Amino acid sequence: MKSPKKIIILLATTFVSMLVLIAVYAFIFLAMEKKTEETSILAESSRKISGKESHVGSAALSLKTEAHNLEKLSTYFIKEQEIVSFTKDIEALGPQSGTVLKIESLDPGMTEKSVPFLDFRIKATGGFGDIMRLMTLLQNFPGNFEWRTLQLVRLEDGASVLWEANASLTALNFIKE
Repeated sequence: MKSPKKIIILLATTFVSMLVLIAVYAFIFLAMEKKTEETSILAESSRKISGKESHVGSAALSLKTEAHNLEKLSTYFIKEQEIVSFTKDIEALGPQSGTVLKIESLDPGMTEKSVPFLDFRIKATGGFGDIMRLMTLLQNFPGNFEWRTLQLVRLEDGASVLWEANASLTALNFIKE
Protein backbone atom coordinates (compact mmCIF):
# COMPACT_ATOMS: atom_id res chain seq x y z
CA MET A 1 0.00 0.00 0.00
CA LYS A 2 2.93 2.23 0.25
CA SER A 3 3.24 2.39 -3.40
CA PRO A 4 -0.23 3.89 -4.16
CA LYS A 5 0.30 6.49 -1.40
CA LYS A 6 3.57 7.51 -2.97
CA ILE A 7 1.88 7.75 -6.33
CA ILE A 8 -0.97 9.83 -4.86
CA ILE A 9 1.49 12.10 -3.07
CA LEU A 10 3.54 12.38 -6.23
CA LEU A 11 0.41 13.16 -8.25
CA ALA A 12 -0.77 15.69 -5.65
CA THR A 13 2.66 17.31 -5.60
CA THR A 14 2.72 17.42 -9.39
CA PHE A 15 -0.82 18.85 -9.46
CA VAL A 16 0.04 21.55 -6.88
CA SER A 17 3.27 22.33 -8.75
CA MET A 18 1.28 22.67 -11.98
CA LEU A 19 -1.21 24.99 -10.27
CA VAL A 20 1.64 27.10 -8.89
CA LEU A 21 3.32 27.22 -12.32
CA ILE A 22 0.03 28.18 -13.99
CA ALA A 23 -0.54 30.91 -11.38
CA VAL A 24 3.01 32.24 -11.85
CA TYR A 25 2.59 32.13 -15.64
CA ALA A 26 -0.76 33.95 -15.41
CA PHE A 27 0.75 36.57 -13.08
CA ILE A 28 3.71 37.14 -15.42
CA PHE A 29 1.40 37.22 -18.46
CA LEU A 30 -0.88 39.84 -16.88
CA ALA A 31 2.10 41.91 -15.68
CA MET A 32 3.62 41.83 -19.19
CA GLU A 33 0.28 42.75 -20.74
CA LYS A 34 0.03 45.79 -18.45
CA LYS A 35 3.61 46.81 -19.24
CA THR A 36 2.93 46.40 -22.97
CA GLU A 37 -0.12 48.68 -22.73
CA GLU A 38 1.90 51.30 -20.82
CA THR A 39 4.71 51.03 -23.37
CA SER A 40 2.32 51.48 -26.29
CA ILE A 41 0.85 54.59 -24.63
CA LEU A 42 4.38 55.99 -24.16
CA ALA A 43 5.31 55.12 -27.75
CA GLU A 44 2.18 56.87 -29.06
CA SER A 45 2.89 60.02 -27.04
CA SER A 46 6.49 59.90 -28.23
CA ARG A 47 5.28 59.75 -31.85
CA LYS A 48 2.96 62.71 -31.25
CA ILE A 49 5.75 64.75 -29.67
CA SER A 50 8.21 63.91 -32.43
CA GLY A 51 5.53 64.80 -35.00
CA LYS A 52 4.98 68.16 -33.33
CA GLU A 53 8.72 68.74 -33.11
CA SER A 54 9.14 67.94 -36.79
CA HIS A 55 6.33 70.38 -37.66
CA VAL A 56 7.93 73.08 -35.49
CA GLY A 57 11.32 72.35 -37.01
CA SER A 58 9.86 72.44 -40.49
CA ALA A 59 8.13 75.75 -39.78
CA ALA A 60 11.33 77.22 -38.32
CA LEU A 61 13.33 76.09 -41.34
CA SER A 62 10.68 77.50 -43.64
CA LEU A 63 10.83 80.85 -41.84
CA LYS A 64 14.62 80.88 -42.08
CA THR A 65 14.57 80.14 -45.80
CA GLU A 66 11.77 82.64 -46.45
CA ALA A 67 13.18 85.41 -44.22
CA HIS A 68 14.94 86.99 -47.19
CA ASN A 69 11.75 86.92 -49.26
CA LEU A 70 9.71 88.31 -46.35
CA GLU A 71 12.22 91.12 -45.91
CA LYS A 72 12.14 91.83 -49.63
CA LEU A 73 8.33 91.79 -49.63
CA SER A 74 8.12 94.17 -46.67
CA THR A 75 10.19 96.74 -48.61
CA TYR A 76 7.33 97.05 -51.09
CA PHE A 77 5.04 98.43 -48.38
CA ILE A 78 5.22 101.91 -46.90
CA LYS A 79 4.38 101.95 -43.22
CA GLU A 80 3.04 105.06 -41.51
CA GLN A 81 6.19 105.51 -39.42
CA GLU A 82 8.34 105.18 -42.58
CA ILE A 83 6.84 108.17 -44.43
CA VAL A 84 9.91 110.32 -43.70
CA SER A 85 12.31 107.75 -45.13
CA PHE A 86 9.93 107.27 -48.09
CA THR A 87 10.06 111.01 -48.87
CA LYS A 88 13.85 110.97 -48.60
CA ASP A 89 14.00 108.03 -51.02
CA ILE A 90 11.73 109.86 -53.49
CA GLU A 91 13.74 113.09 -53.16
CA ALA A 92 16.96 111.12 -53.73
CA LEU A 93 15.67 110.27 -57.21
CA GLY A 94 16.18 113.94 -58.18
CA PRO A 95 19.99 113.96 -58.07
CA GLN A 96 20.00 110.40 -59.39
CA SER A 97 18.12 111.51 -62.52
CA GLY A 98 19.79 114.90 -62.86
CA THR A 99 16.67 116.89 -61.98
CA VAL A 100 15.68 119.24 -59.19
CA LEU A 101 12.89 117.36 -57.43
CA LYS A 102 10.58 118.71 -54.78
CA ILE A 103 7.71 116.98 -52.99
CA GLU A 104 4.93 119.56 -52.83
CA SER A 105 2.36 117.64 -50.81
CA LEU A 106 2.01 114.39 -48.92
CA ASP A 107 -1.47 113.35 -47.78
CA PRO A 108 -2.27 109.99 -46.18
CA GLY A 109 -5.92 108.98 -46.40
CA MET A 110 -8.49 106.18 -46.48
CA THR A 111 -10.82 105.00 -49.23
CA GLU A 112 -14.53 104.36 -48.68
CA LYS A 113 -13.67 100.72 -47.97
CA SER A 114 -11.11 101.73 -45.29
CA VAL A 115 -8.12 100.96 -47.50
CA PRO A 116 -5.20 103.28 -46.66
CA PHE A 117 -3.42 105.23 -49.39
CA LEU A 118 -0.80 107.97 -49.61
CA ASP A 119 -1.28 110.82 -52.11
CA PHE A 120 1.74 112.91 -53.04
CA ARG A 121 2.59 115.55 -55.60
CA ILE A 122 6.04 116.13 -56.98
CA LYS A 123 7.55 118.87 -59.09
CA ALA A 124 10.76 118.27 -61.04
CA THR A 125 12.78 120.59 -63.27
CA GLY A 126 15.52 119.56 -65.69
CA GLY A 127 16.31 118.56 -69.24
CA PHE A 128 13.80 116.44 -71.16
CA GLY A 129 16.00 113.33 -70.95
CA ASP A 130 16.49 113.87 -67.22
CA ILE A 131 12.72 114.21 -66.68
CA MET A 132 12.13 110.97 -68.61
CA ARG A 133 14.84 109.25 -66.54
CA LEU A 134 13.05 110.44 -63.38
CA MET A 135 9.73 109.05 -64.65
CA THR A 136 11.44 105.71 -65.33
CA LEU A 137 12.95 105.69 -61.84
CA LEU A 138 9.52 106.42 -60.33
CA GLN A 139 7.94 103.62 -62.34
CA ASN A 140 10.64 101.20 -61.18
CA PHE A 141 10.50 102.40 -57.57
CA PRO A 142 9.67 99.51 -55.20
CA GLY A 143 6.02 100.05 -54.56
CA ASN A 144 2.70 100.35 -56.28
CA PHE A 145 1.97 103.86 -57.57
CA GLU A 146 -1.11 105.01 -59.38
CA TRP A 147 -0.34 107.97 -61.63
CA ARG A 148 -3.19 110.47 -61.23
CA THR A 149 -1.83 113.28 -63.39
CA LEU A 150 1.39 114.06 -65.20
CA GLN A 151 1.96 117.46 -66.73
CA LEU A 152 5.07 118.33 -68.75
CA VAL A 153 5.73 122.03 -69.37
CA ARG A 154 8.52 123.44 -71.52
CA LEU A 155 10.27 126.39 -69.87
CA GLU A 156 12.39 128.57 -72.12
CA ASP A 157 14.93 130.65 -70.31
CA GLY A 158 16.90 132.44 -72.99
CA ALA A 159 19.30 129.99 -74.62
CA SER A 160 18.55 127.04 -72.33
CA VAL A 161 15.41 124.92 -72.52
CA LEU A 162 14.20 123.30 -69.32
CA TRP A 163 11.24 121.05 -68.70
CA GLU A 164 9.04 121.00 -65.65
CA ALA A 165 7.09 117.89 -64.64
CA ASN A 166 4.20 118.07 -62.21
CA ALA A 167 2.95 114.65 -61.16
CA SER A 168 0.25 113.57 -58.77
CA LEU A 169 0.66 110.00 -57.57
CA THR A 170 -1.01 107.67 -55.08
CA ALA A 171 0.97 105.02 -53.23
CA LEU A 172 -1.38 102.04 -53.04
CA ASN A 173 1.02 100.01 -50.92
CA PHE A 174 0.66 102.26 -47.88
CA ILE A 175 -0.02 100.55 -44.54
CA LYS A 176 -1.53 102.46 -41.66
CA GLU A 177 -0.49 100.93 -38.34
